[in-house]
Amino acid sequence: MGMIKNFRRRPNKYLYVLVGQMPSLFTPKFNFLLALALSVVAAALPPLMAAILRFMFTAPHQQAWPHGSLRLINVSGLPAQVLNSQERADDLLQTLEHRDNDVWVVSYVKSGTTWTIGILAALWGHPAAKYAGHLQKTTRNFCPQPELPDLGWGDNGFGHSLQELNQWPTTAPQHRCFKSHWPSKDHVVSNGKSKFIYVMRNAQDQMTSHWNQVWGMGFHYGTEKLSFEGGWDVFFDDWIHGNVENGKWFDHVASWYRRRDDPDVLWIRYEELQQNSSEAIRRIANFVGGVNDNDLTEEEVTKISNITSFRTMRKADKQDWGLWVMRFLGVLRRAHVRQGKIGSGRSRFSTAQLAALEQEYDRTLKPLGMPRDWVLLS
Repeated sequence: MGMIKNFRRRPNKYLYVLVGQMPSLFTPKFNFLLALALSVVAAALPPLMAAILRFMFTAPHQQAWPHGSLRLINVSGLPAQVLNSQERADDLLQTLEHRDNDVWVVSYVKSGTTWTIGILAALWGHPAAKYAGHLQKTTRNFCPQPELPDLGWGDNGFGHSLQELNQWPTTAPQHRCFKSHWPSKDHVVSNGKSKFIYVMRNAQDQMTSHWNQVWGMGFHYGTEKLSFEGGWDVFFDDWIHGNVENGKWFDHVASWYRRRDDPDVLWIRYEELQQNSSEAIRRIANFVGGVNDNDLTEEEVTKISNITSFRTMRKADKQDWGLWVMRFLGVLRRAHVRQGKIGSGRSRFSTAQLAALEQEYDRTLKPLGMPRDWVLLS
């Protein structure tokens, strides 16, 4: 007690004595041991964080997808991310309650889903428009992905329980937004109530962006030991044969293209969002209802375009401190919102790879009447 009283009376004296002893602590031996300890911690953190995330975002007791090189599971005969589950796919067919004015934003991965969801949020006056580039926050608060089950992590996860989805609040004017990467079957077939916005991106840019995600989230896909350049040819082989999440790109796109003229489907191309966002915004507004194309002033359209621009989404993605930490540690090697440019994947493909893409187009999409330049850049 006496020492405490003396410290309170004369703190500077005691601090001087304490600090005066500190130089003696920093001997060469101490400095070496401190540097060694910090090095061990720094080396252990990334694999530890990767293991934690792999555990958090993996549905238990699922059947592995038996083909290709990626870490995927088998859901109803379709390769899927390990966040999915067969039980959830079965339950969606039985339990999900569809409502009038539900709007599903559907695409193959890395094709403009997040962008389109941001536009819907802006049209409906939801705050998610301002943080649309923050994938997890948008999925949790505005536009959930029904295929993802609740794995017990709440707002630190991505999925929701079916009870939560069935009670999901509508956004004025009486809409719910759902996100999906599913081909046109199962719970995303026409149901007489929902509307579907399908977003397509050309194959070469989609695949390039997809590989950036797969390599960047190595802990999730099992690609952590591959170099970016060295893994490309392996990924192309997986992609062209449909051994990636949600199956073969050509089959996925074809399944939705067959519905392009249905009254409950709006077909939007990523390239339209880039080249003429104002027109794309008006088409979306007119399709979903509640916001009439003619009621949108040029000023309002410009505001929505700016709020949901790629630059704004990239800023929201970069400002998420959790993602920043994971990128700093090297657990995430790429940003979710990266470049978004048209033609960025043009130079990556070999002559043989381009020929394989051409062959798939001729076999699957050309007979449906899809223009070649929607699919291939060159």
